[in-house]
Amino acid sequence: MASILRRTTFIVADAQRSAAFYESVFGWTRFYDHSLTAKAGFPPVGPRDEPVKLVLLKAQDPQIGMVGFLQYLDAPFDTGRVVERTKVRMGESILVVQTEDVRGVHERAVAAGATISMPPTDWSVPSHDGSSTIHLRSMSMFDLDGIYSEINQHL
Repeated sequence: MASILRRTTFIVADAQRSAAFYESVFGWTRFYDHSLTAKAGFPPVGPRDEPVKLVLLKAQDPQIGMVGFLQYLDAPFDTGRVVERTKVRMGESILVVQTEDVRGVHERAVAAGATISMPPTDWSVPSHDGSSTIHLRSMSMFDLDGIYSEINQHL
């Protein structure tokens, strides 16, 4: 059975603000930007359908590699977020992005208000099959919503 992972969607306090951050830092473009009703149970937040705002951004590929930002307009849960995060938590996602310009991403992320965990750093990891070494320039950050990202550039 073939399956394609198309995107990851994050629940955020302000979908427009979140999308604007990634547009300015990575140059991603809007694929979808609508208000709609989330059917109860998708995702499971409460016993009824909920009005939401959903913004999807696309990177280079027109069908995969997208990220979504879902805002509950009348959230049935606590919408507080941790600010100035410095550590990840159990069960948390890591958004991994490949770029050709980690230093440029770093500059734009700082200007956009991200919390930088690790500035651009060169390091190496084994390839998927262990037969070679991949040389990387990487940085990591928490965005305005506290979403953790690792950004890599192959050297």
